[in-house]
Amino acid sequence: MDTPSFTARPTRQAATDTAVRHLATAVLQLRAAGADLESLDLDAASSAVVLGLLEQGNRAIAYRQLQTVFVADANQIHRLDPQTATDIDALAADPQSLADGTARVPVERMCSGMSPHRNTASWMQGHLHISATEARRRLNGSRLLVAPAPTPTQVLAADTGTDTDTPDPMAPLFPVLAKAAADGTADVGTLASLAGGLEAMGPRLADRPDASKLSAVIEEDLAHEAQTREPKDSRKALTDWGTFLAENGAPLTDEQIIAKRGMFFRGHRDGFDEYLMRCDPIDSETLQAFGEAWTNPRSTKLPPTSASTTSSKSNSNGNGTTCEAGQAGDAGGSFVGAPAPAWAVAPGTDPADVPRSEWVGGVPATTVNGATTNHAGATATWSDTRDPRTSPQLLLDGVIAAVSGTLNGTGVPESGGMRVRIGVLIGYQALLGQCEDAGITDHGLPISAANIRRLACTGDLLPVVLGGAGEILDLGREARSFSSAQRKAIAIRDRGCVVPGCRRPASTNEAHHVKPWLEGGLTSVNNGSSCCAHHHAMVHAGLITLKMINGIPFVIGQAGQPRGEPERNLHWHPELRTSGYTPPLFTD
Repeated sequence: MDTPSFTARPTRQAATDTAVRHLATAVLQLRAAGADLESLDLDAASSAVVLGLLEQGNRAIAYRQLQTVFVADANQIHRLDPQTATDIDALAADPQSLADGTARVPVERMCSGMSPHRNTASWMQGHLHISATEARRRLNGSRLLVAPAPTPTQVLAADTGTDTDTPDPMAPLFPVLAKAAADGTADVGTLASLAGGLEAMGPRLADRPDASKLSAVIEEDLAHEAQTREPKDSRKALTDWGTFLAENGAPLTDEQIIAKRGMFFRGHRDGFDEYLMRCDPIDSETLQAFGEAWTNPRSTKLPPTSASTTSSKSNSNGNGTTCEAGQAGDAGGSFVGAPAPAWAVAPGTDPADVPRSEWVGGVPATTVNGATTNHAGATATWSDTRDPRTSPQLLLDGVIAAVSGTLNGTGVPESGGMRVRIGVLIGYQALLGQCEDAGITDHGLPISAANIRRLACTGDLLPVVLGGAGEILDLGREARSFSSAQRKAIAIRDRGCVVPGCRRPASTNEAHHVKPWLEGGLTSVNNGSSCCAHHHAMVHAGLITLKMINGIPFVIGQAGQPRGEPERNLHWHPELRTSGYTPPLFTD
């Protein structure tokens, strides 16, 4: 298979121009064919043919993408001069001039200083407008299905014990899967995923005497499944081989286990944030012991209720304020019969005289004709007088309670202006209960006014008055340098890095002088902005230009993009998008 290497580049520009012209013509022809199909009344057979052809075209394009991504990464495409990259974007968007030969591939010009992009993935995100996940998928696929294997080894023939021919040094790491991707007999994305799973099995295979042969057998089986079955079947085959190697392969070393451990954020779905946790057996034992302490049905020790397991109906204390259920006895003291917490009992009090909670499910119980009833008026049952939370909910509340103990610490650096805490932004009227407008968390997610008022019962409040456009009107004090209060004000106003698309929260960022200090810029909130370290460096390198407009930092220029209207980072200000704000499109 003719696979490009790190040094494989076109020797003649004319050959490159010809190949690009053919590709541009193919793109135009594909668009024309698509327009023709829209006007046709296809029958079942014609639809099947079109679907098959489109799938083959998609697979051919997907594999060539991997090949080109490999070459582009080797050639450090992210260091392209911004103007050159802009010209290329225009040619790709309208390939007619390339197809008819009136335009050619621009001459390569690379940045001599700092480049606008960190790496190839960042370049693809910015110029191809694909997600970070898709960019990583293509890069990883090119490494597994295109790049030459890093250290070619001789394959032992299991039946004779002799060495066979040395593999082609230009062959990719998984040549069988790569061939299936190149000839279009299977979905390229599925093959890349299988290659990643097979690579992860490497440590299990390493110490087996038949490692090379078994690896080849597994690869052939996975390729066959991908070529003849649905993706779920090939994934099942991968799982089956993984199970086999877990029992018959080399055990993972401590170093390999440590490398895989961690807690990973999987996304926000259906109102919940999902995390994946991987831990070694010792950590798992700690978690299980911790969970047993909270979830033992015979234990009277209960974790405090968290916002996610407390009904909003149970949070009114009758005085116009909102607090968590059982606040007076929050160590599980929100249900009938739970004793008052130790701190609320005078020293030396007889245990028989310790007050017991009269709350049922978070609200005071009532007695009618000697029967205890719950907040719905029904007679209280055993489940009413016991904690209604499930074992998973008890475990989660226990973990949240344990973690919350560190959120009030003062030893955490304040480089971004905010120590580790739960931060929300809300209007004062909603905080006082005069309206129910939702607030925004530090990480850009909406949170109800009721939940914010619940947090405010025990949380620290930083009083900051905001104007209608979100500008800071009054901080309460002034300082000549970026003080802690100023950094907090900047963090509250900007919420995160001000560069559009950046997801770094203010707690990890740096305060930047929009008008440089050496040019007479003041060290004030009205001249400060929140920038992550990377974009802060880009600003100082002249690749990003900021400007304060009515007390708000805007991005007014970025290298490689035509100057357009001033922009704000809508990731941290979703209310601008949802209230009718339209992100400006760069125009010539």
